[in-house]
Amino acid sequence: MALSKKTRLALGIGAALVVAGGLAANTVIHQAKETAEAYLYGYPLVMMEVTKQHQMLIGTSAMNHFNHSKRFPDPGFNGVVSPNVDTLYSISHFDLRSEPLVLEIPDTSGQFYMMQILDAWTNVTLSPGTRTIGSHAKTYLIAGPGWSGEVPAGMELVHVPTRLAWMIGRIRSSGEAQYQQVTALQEGFKLTPLSTWQGKAGAQAAAVALVNLPTLGKSPAPDRQVASWSQEQFFNTFCQLLKDNPPAAADAPMMERIKAIGVLGTDCKQDLSPLQKLGSAIGYRKVVEAIDNSQQFLERLPTQNGWRIAYDIGQYGTRYDQRAVVAKIGLGANLAADAIYPNLWKDQDGQPLSGEHRYVLHFAKDQLPPVKGFWSLTLYNAKQFLSDNPLNRYALSDGDPLHYNADGSLDLYVQHAKPEQAQQSNWLPAPEQGFNLFLRLYWPQQAALDKQWIPPAIQRLP
Repeated sequence: MALSKKTRLALGIGAALVVAGGLAANTVIHQAKETAEAYLYGYPLVMMEVTKQHQMLIGTSAMNHFNHSKRFPDPGFNGVVSPNVDTLYSISHFDLRSEPLVLEIPDTSGQFYMMQILDAWTNVTLSPGTRTIGSHAKTYLIAGPGWSGEVPAGMELVHVPTRLAWMIGRIRSSGEAQYQQVTALQEGFKLTPLSTWQGKAGAQAAAVALVNLPTLGKSPAPDRQVASWSQEQFFNTFCQLLKDNPPAAADAPMMERIKAIGVLGTDCKQDLSPLQKLGSAIGYRKVVEAIDNSQQFLERLPTQNGWRIAYDIGQYGTRYDQRAVVAKIGLGANLAADAIYPNLWKDQDGQPLSGEHRYVLHFAKDQLPPVKGFWSLTLYNAKQFLSDNPLNRYALSDGDPLHYNADGSLDLYVQHAKPEQAQQSNWLPAPEQGFNLFLRLYWPQQAALDKQWIPPAIQRLP
């Protein structure tokens, strides 16, 4: 999807080109615009790889086997933006270049879970879980593109369209009291290379070759590190990843445009004319600034009662702008059928949410979030991470001991200062500065998916 005229103007591409003049100016403007669109197109693919290598660096994920989290993330966690504190994660990054992987799911005895698998472009390929297969045990054979071997009996073959992929498993936990129970269930999920599962003599895990990235540190977060890269570093990484992660057929026109502007170059080394270099430098700088301020993109989306709700995430087609923004603020998003994420940045008067004020979110009895799974309300700071607070409380959910009003309605209080005693069970602590809210509906009912139900507007209290 091409950038709109409004977006191109926001990027400020044309304003910097007054000195160029004539055909030279047209060349620079075109190169700048196309470079910006190429960046947005490739951003999710790059973010997936950087997030993988960052998680491996900090020890929260591994290749081709599970890394099970034993407790919820805290404000010091920066491995992925907008982490939830509703479920314990079971994460693995797949390298399907050598052979398929066997995924064994145990009987989950009614415990709510999801084990989504995303391809390298952030599209959901498979989403086994309570919604799709219930509590029954099941075994999948996860293969990359082009694999045509024999599928062992009792397995369901799933082809991922890319050779690199990411599994984000989520098992519901009510908190520390349930950690041990969930940990025991996590151990029942198995991920094994096919040859090892078959017990072939001498079978051993194939060596995993990682894409060469600019040096990563444990901090800042992956998106902040990518924002510091040069144009050459970004497109070199993008170019390397294309070799094992082919674009979808629908992306052919976009790939032709990207190749035409030379940012991928030969053997991933750019060879641009002086005018192309100028245009690319302008477009790259402006688009990095724009996506780094994701609020600029979010402002373009319509709101309902102040909430921005995406019903078409998880699989993006050619909606490249949207895919890039989700990779920035919510990498690893589910299909809407599994979860929707109403997001709130402003109050009923259009003013940014801030700990300088007090707020209430009122749900009438017949307007509580309609879910078959469960719901939660999570607060994030301006960097999309959890906000430190004295209660170590980062979310409220229907599994918490909330106080409901006599008429069955529910009031949730969001503020920095400690509220009166009667409100404290329903208090979501906010930082002194700006923040935003995510209302997660896991396995939403049709009323939510059909937009018949919309979250209520938040009210700023006097």
